Amino acid sequence: MNKLERLAQNIEPSAKNSSLTEKSLLHFPENLRKIHSYKVFGNDLLAIPTGLIMEGDDEEFEKPFQFLSSEDELETFEEEFREAVPPEFIQIGSLYGASEIVLLNKLQNTIHIFHVQDICETDWMAYKLQDVICTFEIFIENIRPQTVVCLMHSADYTQFEMFEIRNETEIYDGADSMEYSNSEEVWAAYFELVEKAISNDFKIHYAPKKVIDRFSN
Repeated sequence: MNKLERLAQNIEPSAKNSSLTEKSLLHFPENLRKIHSYKVFGNDLLAIPTGLIMEGDDEEFEKPFQFLSSEDELETFEEEFREAVPPEFIQIGSLYGASEIVLLNKLQNTIHIFHVQDICETDWMAYKLQDVICTFEIFIENIRPQTVVCLMHSADYTQFEMFEIRNETEIYDGADSMEYSNSEEVWAAYFELVEKAISNDFKIHYAPKKVIDRFSN
């Protein structure tokens, strides 16, 4: 079983099929087209470890990631960013919803990331397009189900709380880690932390889909 098959199993039944047309997919290289044959698309399902972007950085939280999967997203990228992005780069997804764009250089098979505001700074944008995160294969191998939640205080957005499940049985809060005996216990404790934050007037900024569904009411 390959990584994408395992990933699809881990995020079902919430994941969706890609909605890109066959015509649009013909513009993608074969390795990217293959992804669109798996049911791994949708919001609040996936993340990449911060250490992939900043090597050795294990004190930051994972970054929520989603694959580009719709014609509207494809058109938006072409309309808003293509003028500043050479044709060998194509968008494969985004971080934090849509604030950071994840690109594949088709010629070099490398991954690059830029913030949407970088488009206003020509020199910085040029640097971001030269800054190699990793190869496409390493990027795909590191994608994992999202477990990080960020909650912000409803009256003061400078106050926030974050939690992430690591190694299946560990909760990291940015300072300390708490170990649990199994996956069931760690998720129960995780939900309790989210519930406590919400009772203290914090609201979910981003979170795994199972958290959003559980606390949507």
